[in-house]
Amino acid sequence: MAKKYDVIIVGGGPAGLMAARVAGENGLKAVLLERRKTIDSTKRVDGGGLSPINEYICGEILTFNPKAKRIGFPIDGFSIKYDGPYRDTYGFRIFSAGGKMISFGDYEKLKDDPEKNRVGVAVDKELLLSGLLEEAQAGGAEIMPDTNVTAIETGANSVTVTGNGESFEGSFAIAADGINSRIARLMGMNKDRKFIATMVDRVWNLEGIDLPQVVGISFIVTDYGNFFVSRVARENNYHIGVSTYHPGEDLEGRLNRFVYEDPVYSPWFKGAKKTEEHACVVNILSPIQEPFKDNVLFVGDAAWLMELSNAFAILCGWKAANAVTLAVLDDKLNKDGIASYLEWWQEKFYGPHGHVEFKPIHLDDYLDADAIDYLASLVKEPFVSTMNFYTLFNTIGSTYAELFPQIQEERPDVMEKLMNLANEMDEIEAKARKVGFSNR
Repeated sequence: MAKKYDVIIVGGGPAGLMAARVAGENGLKAVLLERRKTIDSTKRVDGGGLSPINEYICGEILTFNPKAKRIGFPIDGFSIKYDGPYRDTYGFRIFSAGGKMISFGDYEKLKDDPEKNRVGVAVDKELLLSGLLEEAQAGGAEIMPDTNVTAIETGANSVTVTGNGESFEGSFAIAADGINSRIARLMGMNKDRKFIATMVDRVWNLEGIDLPQVVGISFIVTDYGNFFVSRVARENNYHIGVSTYHPGEDLEGRLNRFVYEDPVYSPWFKGAKKTEEHACVVNILSPIQEPFKDNVLFVGDAAWLMELSNAFAILCGWKAANAVTLAVLDDKLNKDGIASYLEWWQEKFYGPHGHVEFKPIHLDDYLDADAIDYLASLVKEPFVSTMNFYTLFNTIGSTYAELFPQIQEERPDVMEKLMNLANEMDEIEAKARKVGFSNR
């Protein structure tokens, strides 16, 4: 016989744990099912970033108070505990093959008031999850690790989830099982989503180095791969990674070349010790416009293009659990009952960003080192400081669109390469889809 609950939460990441905390605190009978044996143990490529800080996005502005050990969401009126190491971040930087830099934010000015001017915080993700887990348990939610969900069935105002051969029945379920959500596949939510590409990341953690050039996340565009270097919570530690939309490529070899052989960038890592290695494979699908079906709400990464930030995954969990609470209290065990979540999703997430086209581009397929250096040299002044990826992409796109006449005049050879890239966009997308693994 199935155990009965008000809400079943599948997934123990930031969104799922926050949903469990809120549901329990609101007096609902809630259970969280997570396939990992240790919920607060995670090795992730994202490094535990919280961003953007002190910048409005998706109807909220994030705050961080290390003295009170709280991360605040002041518009929605809640906070979470974080008691661990952290490092402030001050924006993106983009470096060319030859070392030319495009900066988001003037760090020399920003560092004069580091707390006011930070736009993100790198935290220890395991400690972040540990705090959410502790608060979820204190709120009364039942937590079931090492539970692999294999089936979901829906009925009249009810959902039954099967995990490890055991059944759990609830009025609602919240699918917080991350990018490439199993619940989304089981319920057919991906049939109408566009498969864009399979992205593979390979990441090392290096310790024992200080990189003053990296004040947040830096992207290094070379003629043999696109790399990223990011601050993580612990001093003198950084994540160094490389990405591809062509699964099967030798990413380990590219990282070795970048860290140990590159004439411009290998000096950054001199004396560093590699302490951890990570890999990540995700299928990129277009976002879900209406993240709800048959009393199942899809939150955070389970409904989005790629991984949301940790902060906004938490916000999704908070919104979803409160919407379910109102549905139960109002005895509206249907779509109307959780309308507040769907309205928020449409207004703050899908409406502003859901139609943005993601392009699986490898710039090194079209631009050599000289062209990359030239394009980077055209940006003379820092952009606005931000850790908002949408601001990053929009700023770069609009800036270079305005520079096209200058590029055409000074470097028609580079302009021709850029036009070739634009004209072959459909072919690039088709190639990425062909070599990927849609697994819908």
